[in-house]
Amino acid sequence: MTAPQQNDPKKEAFRLFEEGKYQESLAICTALPVADRDAAVEVLIASNLFYTGKTSDAEASFRDLLQKMPDSSYVHSYLGKILEAQGDEAAITEYATAVHLDPTNQDALRSYAEYLILQRDYRGALPVLRRLVHLARKPSDIRHLMRAFIEIGDAEEALALHTGSGGESDRHHEYLDALAGTNDFKKAAEAAGRIYRETKDPAILRKYLGYLSRYDLPASLDAYAIHSRTAPENDILLDYIMLLKSTGDYTRALATTEDLLSRSQEPVIRLVRADLLAALGRHDEALASYEELVRDEMASKSDLGMLGLVIGRYRTYLTKRLPADAATVRFLSHVSHDVNVAGLLETARLYEDQNNETEARAWYYRAYRTDYLAGGPAYARFLSARGEDRECEKVMLYILSNVKKGEDLVHVASVILDELGGMFRLKRLMDMLVKKLEERRSALDSRGLELLAMAFFITASNALEETDYPGCKYYCLCGMDVIPAHTTVIHAADFLRLISVCKEKSVADRPVMNVPRTHRKPAAPQPPVTDQLGLDDQEQKIVLFLRSHRKATEMELRTLLGTRRAAGIVNRLVQKAAKKDMTLIVKKGVGEDGEIYEYAGT
Repeated sequence: MTAPQQNDPKKEAFRLFEEGKYQESLAICTALPVADRDAAVEVLIASNLFYTGKTSDAEASFRDLLQKMPDSSYVHSYLGKILEAQGDEAAITEYATAVHLDPTNQDALRSYAEYLILQRDYRGALPVLRRLVHLARKPSDIRHLMRAFIEIGDAEEALALHTGSGGESDRHHEYLDALAGTNDFKKAAEAAGRIYRETKDPAILRKYLGYLSRYDLPASLDAYAIHSRTAPENDILLDYIMLLKSTGDYTRALATTEDLLSRSQEPVIRLVRADLLAALGRHDEALASYEELVRDEMASKSDLGMLGLVIGRYRTYLTKRLPADAATVRFLSHVSHDVNVAGLLETARLYEDQNNETEARAWYYRAYRTDYLAGGPAYARFLSARGEDRECEKVMLYILSNVKKGEDLVHVASVILDELGGMFRLKRLMDMLVKKLEERRSALDSRGLELLAMAFFITASNALEETDYPGCKYYCLCGMDVIPAHTTVIHAADFLRLISVCKEKSVADRPVMNVPRTHRKPAAPQPPVTDQLGLDDQEQKIVLFLRSHRKATEMELRTLLGTRRAAGIVNRLVQKAAKKDMTLIVKKGVGEDGEIYEYAGT
């Protein structure tokens, strides 16, 4: 140690930090008089606290620093690291702020990208990784960017990146997966075979065998047979079993499964064995295998997802194998005595398949009350499918009110916005969904942001239906603001189309930007058509159905309403609209299925 270093403790503390000697660096920093601790030293103290595992103290220090240095990319980045280590979803907000403040901060960019990849948010990671590759072109960054392209389904771009970077990643999984992603399985297999001969990596061998099976099935079966004897990795053996099963060679698949079970009693392997016994017609053994597995999984409850899969497979087998009454008695005796959400849901599905709505409803309700998050959406779907929109909305509002984790909120949002479910037509539910998603906006991943954009799109579409053109434009702009760069369902053009319609239909197009607005309350609110006309439930169903389908026959409306009085209800609805000087439905003649109706609303 030189004399100048001994006389300058600050420089010594920084040198020790660079060498990874965080405890020694921290000791020097804390020994400094308070008057000598400038901002750089305070940041160093906080960083040392983080690297020595004192995360609570480090968080407190970095939050204090934020009061003094709110625009510091470094401080926001390290606060993100701390929150990530604590499992706090607010980490994404700090990382995003850090790279926004300094897009050249490579440490912040890399931490942010790695966090997004760990969350499997590859769409969100793409722009971050692109910036990193542009700045540094490190091989690990290039591989991460290739992985992001592969996972979003753009394997061609991954290969182009590989070629543009000099082809230095030939020995890595990303190159192989990119080749497979372009359906060039032959080249992928050749490359994987070459890498395996050099590395003997079992993961590469598994890829090689999988690629081979995609273009030369006989050769892959021979190769699997050889490697199952010489290099019997569990994952490879399971792949071999599933390949044999797909070819109908159940006998050899079962023999290989027995071999695998001698080394691993994983539930998925036991489930495959039961399936194979059933396929071979060994039904007594199959039934015993299913029931033993159900009993063991219900006892452990270590994985509710696996438990649901096991019980569901058992239910399917029973209902195909036994008469309905016998299957029900046996299923109930093995499953329904235990109160767990997976068993309750599968019992409900058993009764639903039998068209026993009373029992199905009771079991779905029990699942909902047992676990509102796991059982509630299924109960709500059941209600929605039967036209019980008010009860469905009540259930989903309860779920939204009580959901805590961001990932759970995103799951609930995907249920509500599912086009097949139709819950997005429920106004109060959509209002609360938008509110909940907006509250967590800064912490949402790409999937969450896209769902928020979809919610805004639906809200804008509803405003357009109600001739609330300023409201429609406002919600379109909100949606375009949150939509992620790489989307799968909704695009900026969808919002622009609605805005264009608003401008065409508006008598006096007024600006909505920079105009104060309350949530979901446009400047000149128009009550929904259903409220203006005082429609009952059946009349509302007709309006919603015709809005979606534009045309319907009398027979279709009878089926929708479950009554032969559909024509009379339509006439009543037309009369209500006429009293308000409105035209909602027009009759377009008579066909084989009765009168034909067309929606005439805006």
